[in-house]
Amino acid sequence: MEMVRLARVVGLLITAGSAGFAAFYVLWFFGLLPLDPDLAIRIPVLLVVLALCFIAAWLGYVMATAPTRPESQA
Repeated sequence: MEMVRLARVVGLLITAGSAGFAAFYVLWFFGLLPLDPDLAIRIPVLLVVLALCFIAAWLGYVMATAPTRPESQA
């Protein structure tokens, strides 16, 4: 039952975040927010690089902490 509640809360947070970002992006697109247009390129590139670093770190952690397999005897 607790997992269902957690899933609903996460779903609501994702929905609210998505709607908030859409509103922000529309305001930015039409020039209603005083932000540098160069950020439209820099922010997605930053997010992609951070995602790749996270994946590499996660794979390294899994490799470093994985239990060793017992050697088979022939």
